[in-house]
Amino acid sequence: MNLNFDHTAEELFEYYSEEDISYYLWEMYQCWLLELSQLDKTHLEVSNRQYFFQLLATQVSKNLKQFQTKPGSNVV
Repeated sequence: MNLNFDHTAEELFEYYSEEDISYYLWEMYQCWLLELSQLDKTHLEVSNRQYFFQLLATQVSKNLKQFQTKPGSNVV
């Protein structure tokens, strides 16, 4: 699967507020856990995916903070 999309790195932060980003990540997390519960994943498999999600959310948060401190950024 190729997940390369034709978007700039900052579009996420230009078009969505911090609250919306948090809300959508929370929705994604809930849906993912629901899906995993129906796929008969082991505790370790679910734990690995939860850790992956934590890393993803941390990366988004870190990049959002960098974007917000960037001169000329239009924070929503």
